[in-house]
Amino acid sequence: MRLLRLSLVIMILLGALVSAHAQDYSKFNFVIGGGPGFPLGDMSSFADTGGHFLVGGGFNFSKIFGLDTEFMWHDLPINSATRQLLQTPGATARQYSVTVNPIVHLPFASKLGAYVIGGIGWYHRSGETTTPGTGVVCDPYWSWWYGCAIGSVDFVTGSRSADAFGGNIGGGLTFRLGESHAKIFTEVRYHHAGYDRVSTNLLPLSFGIRW
Repeated sequence: MRLLRLSLVIMILLGALVSAHAQDYSKFNFVIGGGPGFPLGDMSSFADTGGHFLVGGGFNFSKIFGLDTEFMWHDLPINSATRQLLQTPGATARQYSVTVNPIVHLPFASKLGAYVIGGIGWYHRSGETTTPGTGVVCDPYWSWWYGCAIGSVDFVTGSRSADAFGGNIGGGLTFRLGESHAKIFTEVRYHHAGYDRVSTNLLPLSFGIRW
């Protein structure tokens, strides 16, 4: 966490030093993307590679320096070894986060660029163990016409959730689309959330559009 805090301070100072006034930038930013995410450290012993989705937006103080607020959902597929240890046929988990992230843009050419991004925020992790069985199924739509029915359902046998403070640091490459402010991007970022027992350490690889 000390390295993460130091990196964030360096980013903010760098952004303040290079935020010269420029005409060719949008005052507001927007991002949407997703891709695979790789668990690291202790988390890799419990979860396999999963998918993630992120969306956010913020304000650009200059062509170089901005502030980005993001929401991310990340799937944490529980591996077979952990399911056997829990003695359950089914288990699911995921993590939500809301982070505030300074971002420093490093333009290379008219269309190609790079950026460094990192920040802090709130992380929420939850999971359930399930077992299949037969029960009463009341689908919100079909029960309007046919009522409830007997069918196969997954019964939740246990659940846990926790909140934590965390941070992230990473960077990406961008390619501007035509003469607009929209850019396709690819990004890798390290996320850490310090829960009481097993911390969540993830390395999402994201693809999408930044504006």
